[in-house]
Amino acid sequence: MADSRFLLRLRRAIALAGYKYKVWFRSHRRQLFLRWRDGDIADQMADYRRSIEARDWSAALPKALALASIAKSRGEVHLLDELGKALMRMGAYGPAAELKIARRHIVEGRVEREWLGQDVSGQVLLVDLMETEKQGLATAIHHVSSVGRALARAARLIVLVEHRLVPLFQRTFPIADVRAVGPGNKAAYAEAQAFAGVQHLTAVFETNEATIREHFVPLKPDPARVAELRARYSEDGRPLVGIAWGSSNPGKDLPPLAAWRPLLGRQDLRFVSLQYGRTESDLKILTDGDPTRVLHDPTVDQLVDMDMFAAQVAAMDAVVTISNTGAHLAGALGVPSVFILGDGFKRSWPVEGDRTPYYPSAVLVSKRERPWADVMDEARHHMCSLIASS
Repeated sequence: MADSRFLLRLRRAIALAGYKYKVWFRSHRRQLFLRWRDGDIADQMADYRRSIEARDWSAALPKALALASIAKSRGEVHLLDELGKALMRMGAYGPAAELKIARRHIVEGRVEREWLGQDVSGQVLLVDLMETEKQGLATAIHHVSSVGRALARAARLIVLVEHRLVPLFQRTFPIADVRAVGPGNKAAYAEAQAFAGVQHLTAVFETNEATIREHFVPLKPDPARVAELRARYSEDGRPLVGIAWGSSNPGKDLPPLAAWRPLLGRQDLRFVSLQYGRTESDLKILTDGDPTRVLHDPTVDQLVDMDMFAAQVAAMDAVVTISNTGAHLAGALGVPSVFILGDGFKRSWPVEGDRTPYYPSAVLVSKRERPWADVMDEARHHMCSLIASS
C-alpha cells in the first residue's frame, strides 16, 4: 500500500512538472515572439501580468481593457483569447464578449448566417455548443441559460451538444430539437437559416452580470432517478452532501486530501462521492482510514452516463467540490453548492467576491494565498449554512 501511494505521488509529481514546463514554454515562447513583433505591446503585457500576479485587480482591469483595444486593432489572436478570459474573470462581461467575437472573426472570418442578435423569429436557429473538441461538457453546461433565451427568439431551435448531455438538455428544453454532435452536424447546419456558437451566445446574452443572473434557467434532471437515488442514500434521514476532490489536470491547485477531514467530520451528515475514477485509496486518506464515512455508488459513472450523474448531484442537499465539470453541473442544476478554488488565473470563476452570476445557488471559496486548512474551514462553514437554510 505504501509503495502504491509513493508511485501515485511520483506519477502526479512528474505530470505536474511536465505541465508546468509546457505552461512556461508556451508563455515565454509567446512573449518572445510578441516582443519581436511589437516591443511596446510586450512591455504592456508584462506590466499587466505583474498586476495579475500581485492580484491587484483594480490595476489589472484598466490595463487589460487598454490591451484589448490594441489586440483587436492588430489582430493578436493569442492576446484576444487571454484577455477575453481575463476580462470575464474580472467582471467585465461586455468587453469580454466583444473580444471573443473579434477573435472568432479574425480566425474564421465573418461567416454567412451567423447569429448576432438579429431577428430570427420566423427562422430555424442552430446553436452549436461543441464547435471544437475543447468546448466540451463544462462549456455547454456553463451557457445553458443562454440556450433558453435563444429558444425564445427563433421559430425553431436545433441544439448540438456532446452525446452525454442530450437527455438532460432535451428534458430542460422539450420544444427544442436537441441532437448529439457527430456525423449529423452537416445536415443540421443545412436545416438552419442562422447559427450560433458559444461566442455568439456570449455576445448576445452574456454582457451584463445582472442580466446573466436574472435569466438563470436550471437544468432538469430525471425526477424518477433523483427520487430513487435520494431514497437509497438517505435511509437514516441525514442530509446528503456530495463531494469531489480530485482532477486529472495536474495544473490545478487543489487542497490535499487530509485537509478534507474536518469537513467530513460531521456525523449528522451523509457524504456521497461525486468523484470520477478510482477512489479507493483517496477515500482512505480523506476519511482517516474509515472509507465508510463517504458513500461511493458504483452504479453512477459520469464518464458514461451524464444523465444519471445529474440525477445523483440533484439528489444532494448540498455539494462541496473543486472546480470541475461536476461543479458546473451542480451550479446549473441549482443545487446549493460550495466551489473550492485555487489561486490560478485560468478558470472561469470571478476573481473577486464569492458569487458567480451563472450559478446563483453556488458560493465560491477562493484560496487567496491562505493555508488550505483555512480555506477548507471556510468551505465547511458555508456548507453548514447552506444545509441549515435548505
